[in-house]
Amino acid sequence: MSEKLDKGKEGEEYAVKYLIDKGFAIKDRNFNSLNSEIDIICTKGDMLVFVEVRLKVNADYGFPEDTMGKGKQNAIKRGAEAYLHKFPWHGEARFDFISIIEKPKFELLHFEDAFF
Repeated sequence: MSEKLDKGKEGEEYAVKYLIDKGFAIKDRNFNSLNSEIDIICTKGDMLVFVEVRLKVNADYGFPEDTMGKGKQNAIKRGAEAYLHKFPWHGEARFDFISIIEKPKFELLHFEDAFF
C-alpha cells in the first residue's frame, strides 16, 4: 500500500477514535457507491452523519478543509443517497468534515454540518 494511502487510513483511524470518544456510534466505513466513497458513517442520537476525513502532513500549502471542493461534496452526496436507498434512515442526516494536520503534532478539527 502506498504511503499516502497508509497516512489516509491512519487519519481515518484517528477520526474514528475521536468520534467514538465524542459519543458517536460507527455504522460503516469506506462505503463505496456511484463513484463515491464515504469515509465514515456514524450516528449520534437520531442523527446520521456522513463524515469526510482529510489528513495533511503539515499546513505548509494550506489546510485539509481547503481541499473540499464542490465536486467532492457532490460525490459524497451521491454516495449518501445510495447509502440511504440501501439502508433507509428515518431521522435527520448531515455531512461533517474532519480535518487533521499530522505535524508538528496531530491536530483535529471537526466541522459539523460542513456542507448541504
